[in-house]
Amino acid sequence: MVNKLTLLLLSFISLNAQEKNINFIFDQNANSRSAIELMENDTIDIGDVIYNYQSQIEYALTWRSIAIETYEKFNKKEVLTAADLNYLNYAIEQYRKMREPLFQIISRYAPYTNKNVSIKINDKKPTQYSTKKSLWNKSIKEVISLNPNDQQGQAVIKQIKLALVFALLLYDNYLVAMAPFEENQKLRFVINESGVEPENRGYLADVSESYTDSKKLRRLVSAINFNYQVSKWEDKNSDSPLLIDDEDYFYLNQLISGSFSYREMLQMKEYDIKPSFKINRFNVISNKLYDRIKIINNNGTELVSKMFGNTAGMIVVRRGTMELLSDEEKSEIIHKMEPMDILLEKAPFRLTDYFIPGYWCHVGVWAGNENQLKALGVWDSLPKLYDIAVEKYGYTGPNFHNSIRSGRNIIESLRPGVQINTLQNFLNIDDLGVIRFTSQSDEDKKSYLINAFSQIGKNYDFSFNVESTDEIVCSELVYASFEDLVWDTKKQMGRYTISPDQVARKLITDTRFAPVLLYLNGKSIDGELKPVFNALLD
Repeated sequence: MVNKLTLLLLSFISLNAQEKNINFIFDQNANSRSAIELMENDTIDIGDVIYNYQSQIEYALTWRSIAIETYEKFNKKEVLTAADLNYLNYAIEQYRKMREPLFQIISRYAPYTNKNVSIKINDKKPTQYSTKKSLWNKSIKEVISLNPNDQQGQAVIKQIKLALVFALLLYDNYLVAMAPFEENQKLRFVINESGVEPENRGYLADVSESYTDSKKLRRLVSAINFNYQVSKWEDKNSDSPLLIDDEDYFYLNQLISGSFSYREMLQMKEYDIKPSFKINRFNVISNKLYDRIKIINNNGTELVSKMFGNTAGMIVVRRGTMELLSDEEKSEIIHKMEPMDILLEKAPFRLTDYFIPGYWCHVGVWAGNENQLKALGVWDSLPKLYDIAVEKYGYTGPNFHNSIRSGRNIIESLRPGVQINTLQNFLNIDDLGVIRFTSQSDEDKKSYLINAFSQIGKNYDFSFNVESTDEIVCSELVYASFEDLVWDTKKQMGRYTISPDQVARKLITDTRFAPVLLYLNGKSIDGELKPVFNALLD
């Protein structure tokens, strides 16, 4: 009879061989395709790809924050519950949904990183390419010269940058969020062998093997080195229309520069990655690359995890001007607020808000303080609402009574999910608008508030679908809270959406609502506010 150890070893060999085969197929598929033919035949608009993949990009940015929290929670447990195991299965399925669309684009443009392909930047001549036959082994060398000033050169540069962005998202997520599971013997075993559904077993090992595959790493370093070459051209041509006017190009560059893996691996060269590179599922790695990866793993997880909190995944280039308000000014704002006031914000420096259409980019709901909630008859309902948030949605924040008493007065849907936060946390913005439903009765306000509190704990709606109920974005929070109001929506890609600007336009044109506060670039606006709001929406 075959003993358990033998079965375990056989299982490991099978899984290892399977992943190596997957990596081999990926590499072979890329090598079998011509980069020049890809240049000539790929007509997909990168702007359309970015637009269509926006939800996957945002989810990938946010997923690491959720995974970090999950690891910290499970790492403290001696025994995982059935609910914990169910969540692990759910998390694996969500990761698959996030990884696979990104991987499709990486695969699409992988030929640009084939060993037989040489790509250079040259703005002195039009984009051109040729093939050369080696005298030594009769292999075909593809030589590509890209001019960033012509249409074809720009198209190829953006294709490579897009594939690099998606690869970096996956590498960053592995380093920050998956590596801790891989290095934790208990959790690694649970995920790979015993604690998840059969179709999910070994998936962590598969991803780890893929992450450390020498051929994939060589391709990544090749793309990083190419991007570095492009960046040197960008430094010398900062007045280029490509850098000034192309929003897609700006978006890709910001995502690349915000990647932890990019900054670390930029220090490597392709020759650092040797064909003899080996790894087993216990992370026994032996070559120069191992040292680099270990440095990233050891120093990166804590560093990067601190970058994601309530603003998980929101890459920023600076802080908001509203943060510079004095404590007195912030207290004055709080004093003027009433329950169910709707807060609008603008933060143009926040990357993931960059492509949100219109002026306003985020919406929140003011919950009120303890006295106000007691006066409306909502206070006593909060413990039950909190229990529902915990039991139904897995909410891990403090109970609602403690939240309100500690100054958490704003209900908002952020990428980690719907939560209740402080004004201080909210004010990392440039502009703030507050609009009030002046015609609502206390009974209406109570009903709306209960609706708003009922959203806490729900996941962020990366599909931006107003008809979803268990997942919502910030504008859908208002949509769901004021359930009897008729809101304007827009059909996009087969689903109905509502943007912050659509919320603002409804509020400012409805006579039952009135603007009560407006700050632009950190400065309070006095006088008649409605015309100013209208001007911002034009």
